[in-house]
Amino acid sequence: MVKRVQIGTSRLENLDEQALATFLDKSWMHLGEPHFGAGGIKGKRLELRKKLLRLYDSSLSDLAGIIKRRLARSSKKSIVFSEEELYEKTNFSEFYFEKGGRLPFGDDTVDFIFSEHFFEHLFLDEAVDLFRECHRILKPNGLIRTCVPDADLRTYEPPESVGYPNKRMPYSHPDKHKNRWSVYSLCEALEHAGFDGLPLRYCDRDGQYIKSDPRENKTYYRNCPEMNLAFSTTYIQRIDSLIVDGIKR
Repeated sequence: MVKRVQIGTSRLENLDEQALATFLDKSWMHLGEPHFGAGGIKGKRLELRKKLLRLYDSSLSDLAGIIKRRLARSSKKSIVFSEEELYEKTNFSEFYFEKGGRLPFGDDTVDFIFSEHFFEHLFLDEAVDLFRECHRILKPNGLIRTCVPDADLRTYEPPESVGYPNKRMPYSHPDKHKNRWSVYSLCEALEHAGFDGLPLRYCDRDGQYIKSDPRENKTYYRNCPEMNLAFSTTYIQRIDSLIVDGIKR
């Protein structure tokens, strides 16, 4: 029975061991990119073309960051499954959200929602609309954990370049970053959708990088149906991000 949802899932074959240990069971529904198995060799060629287009004309700092993150993720991989085995161990559905769309779940049916580096690919009105959908499907005291780039305020690496991943990429392209989140705008968007927000990792307007351990905020998570997931961050691939939780009260 599905009770956990990941929105904007990266292909499972790209995840590290700790993330796979969390996500590879049938309690999850992963909504995200199609995997190679659906397209065979043609699909792999299209994926390679997509990566080349994404990197084309990127700034040197952005390109260095992309390479650094991918090398770090590759170094942590140790579990070897075929693509077919990965997708058989959990639930996966291709996903593309448009404003006014609905998530394929009933009201008050989901315990936990996780999203990592997806909401920056939506315009603000689309993001708020999707947050409202997440609020609809979560049970009372259910949790959404959202990770996005801390585009402008981050001090642990250079700010994200304008038009990321490159200026020539049109805003209609799915890889284009359409929103430059900060802790202030993300908390506001979540609260506008009905959530009680709690930032976990962020840079503030003074440049301080704030890191909060969710286990130190047990009162906030009281009655959350997924305490283990709430108190863990091991499944997050890019921990140096803007991370904000939202509880449905």
